[in-house]
Amino acid sequence: MRTQPAEKKILSVPVPPALDAFIKDRVKTKGFHTVSEYVRSLIRADLEAASRHEVEAQLLEAVERGDYREATPEFWQRMETAATGKAARKRKPKKS
Repeated sequence: MRTQPAEKKILSVPVPPALDAFIKDRVKTKGFHTVSEYVRSLIRADLEAASRHEVEAQLLEAVERGDYREATPEFWQRMETAATGKAARKRKPKKS
């Protein structure tokens, strides 16, 4: 739950007519209300994939070091939480 409005950046992306038609079709057929909603969902999906990739990379590093243990549900939750937090910290702009 947010207590204050989030700052938003407006992006403008030129697309050719064929891509515009595809986007409009996806918005309509996938139940989105706006193109912006559709694009935000694509960005969120990419962010989730990046988080999963980070977890996989950490696991591979652990296996290569021989530093691994049984992968219980609790272990996976800790790894996902750590990767999600790291991805969120990378997204924050640096204050000058």
